[in-house]
Amino acid sequence: MKRFIILIGILTVSFSAFSQNELENLTIEQKIFGLSKIWKEADKNFVFFDQVPDLDWDKTYQEFIPKVISTKTTYEYYKQLQKFCSLLKDGHTSVVIPWKLRKTNDTKPPLETKFVNGKIYVSKILNDTLRNTGLKEGLEIIEIDGVNIHKYANERIKPYVFYSTKQDMNIQVYEYKLLRGDINKPFKIKCTNGKVYTILRSLSTVKTKSPIFDFKTLENNVGHLKINRFYGDNLVQKFDSIYSEILKTDKLIIDVSENFGGNSGYANYVLKHIIDKQFETARWKTLMYMPSYASWGYNTQWQDNYGDKVKPKENIERYSNEVVVLISEKTYSAGEDFVVGFINSKRGTVIGRPTAGTTGNPIGFSLPGKGGFQICSKRDYFPNGTEFVGFGIMPDKTIQNSIDGNHLINGALEILK
Repeated sequence: MKRFIILIGILTVSFSAFSQNELENLTIEQKIFGLSKIWKEADKNFVFFDQVPDLDWDKTYQEFIPKVISTKTTYEYYKQLQKFCSLLKDGHTSVVIPWKLRKTNDTKPPLETKFVNGKIYVSKILNDTLRNTGLKEGLEIIEIDGVNIHKYANERIKPYVFYSTKQDMNIQVYEYKLLRGDINKPFKIKCTNGKVYTILRSLSTVKTKSPIFDFKTLENNVGHLKINRFYGDNLVQKFDSIYSEILKTDKLIIDVSENFGGNSGYANYVLKHIIDKQFETARWKTLMYMPSYASWGYNTQWQDNYGDKVKPKENIERYSNEVVVLISEKTYSAGEDFVVGFINSKRGTVIGRPTAGTTGNPIGFSLPGKGGFQICSKRDYFPNGTEFVGFGIMPDKTIQNSIDGNHLINGALEILK
């Protein structure tokens, strides 16, 4: 069964429009309704309550009623909804702020950061004006607006993000969300070189779109296939167009270390080219509610399901040389489904660091003010019963993180020797 897995930071379901302008404040009735909808739908559909055993969902809902009522703007209201939903601690369960509010209140500057062993570095500068200030890639950031960077992140960013594991949290907080904010409010960062840099979120960004597949041949005729996502136009045709080059290599690195998701059916399509026997994808289960069972004291039932049976692709020359797969904390959603399939196929070695530990099928709902939210309704796990959502998929061989963007590839090449 093909399953469309939600992408990181992108809500792929569509929400029905509300007539009320999302830039206006909502009525008290609308505020309570939106909060109540999240509470109700999570209570009915969320499949990971056992992973937040200390969360009293009903009590927390009641505590947030006066909080949402007291908000002064729709943006403040949605931040409270995010804070409420974040307590479920799941990367596929989230609240999405209305688009017009995100454009002004949740803008990212032309600057990217990287989290490495508890430190945060400038990783990319995407505007020449910003670069001309003297800011450079590789500098460590220690303060934002005069506040220690970890204090800033823990107080102003972390309560509003959605994550399933500690490694997922670090990426969401320190890389994807850390510098976002009001487009009209400059902020300052201080680096370990002692200098303070003023950053404008209004600066234009040099936009580059990464390809779905990026293939090249490295030393000793080792192929490196970087798969950035499992969605996009003509994905199958694009893979087919490079497959003849892949076949020419003596060994192959499949890099899903920054793959943020897509369609697990496409992940299986790639796997079909490198296997010689059938394997099973992740098993999964979902909740069933039957009112009569509830009356007898059996409130929650699970429907357990086998994964798909994936067979080698027919009528092609299959790749039979050694294969390794690279993973990291940025391997997300359908990227993790690919890794589960690769492990189950017993086709090769997994190298890197534990994955984000978040996948599944979310249900999407609309909220007052043209925002929305999603609840993870499907719980995936290995066919042998091992859970990986909320934990991450472990590599066979670990490569420590580094500011060097090629550290995983270089580590893989050493192992392949």
